[in-house]
Amino acid sequence: MSTATSSAQPLEQYRAPEHRVTFGGLVRSEWIKFWSVRSVVVTMVVSFAAIVGIGVLTSFATRAVLSSAEGGQAMAAQGFDGVGASLTGAQLGTLVVAAVGVIVIAGEFSTGMIRTSVVTAPRRLGIIGAKAVVLAVNVAVVTGVAVLLAFLLGQAVLDTRDLGVSLGDDGVARALLGNVAMLVGVALAGLGVGALIRNAAGGICTVVAAVFVVPLLLLPVPESWGGDRIREFWFSNTYLNATTVTQSDGYLSAGTGFGVFVIWVAVLLGLGALALRSRDV
Repeated sequence: MSTATSSAQPLEQYRAPEHRVTFGGLVRSEWIKFWSVRSVVVTMVVSFAAIVGIGVLTSFATRAVLSSAEGGQAMAAQGFDGVGASLTGAQLGTLVVAAVGVIVIAGEFSTGMIRTSVVTAPRRLGIIGAKAVVLAVNVAVVTGVAVLLAFLLGQAVLDTRDLGVSLGDDGVARALLGNVAMLVGVALAGLGVGALIRNAAGGICTVVAAVFVVPLLLLPVPESWGGDRIREFWFSNTYLNATTVTQSDGYLSAGTGFGVFVIWVAVLLGLGALALRSRDV
């Protein structure tokens, strides 16, 4: 008879699984959050509808004005820009995408979700970096399709008066890409301002004032006080020549202006990242 012997095996100590937070994981997380927030989805839909709808309506209105001899002569004297007419909605779109940029970061402060994000990524810079990537990609795709559609529909309307242009004409492609770049840049600037102010209403008001109000306040500043240079280098004036076919002598050239605009966006995003990195949540 054999005796069964058993050797006591030490129980393996339980170890919690280790998961390393990567930037790709943060991007996936921010992507899910981006399309899970109802206000963000609504504003993205509104931006698409505004760019296309206002562009087509402006094209119809322009065609109606050009149907009269007096109206046509007046618009010709002012330098008629058919591309600008079909892309009028992109200017209003800047307001909407700026609101999206503010909401994606300020909304987390209002709900307390930012604490969970900070616990997940203690270094914090990855949070705003992932938000910037997700925001830029989504705004570029949605507004890119909207800008192209507004251009095609608007030119189809103007072409009934033989005023339409094509994508291959001089300056047209640059104007379309400039409008998309403008919308992406303003959205990223909104993200930076939202991280600084941490309040959605305050952040949106600040960006709206910077884009629409301050340029008007700068108009009466005399040149002896440097008013012309201040107007040229102000945030929302830097990209004007990059978004139009007809160039204006009163603003920076398309290339120089776009470079200054990129610096503006980088500074605002950097200040927002510094605030997120250094301030308590």
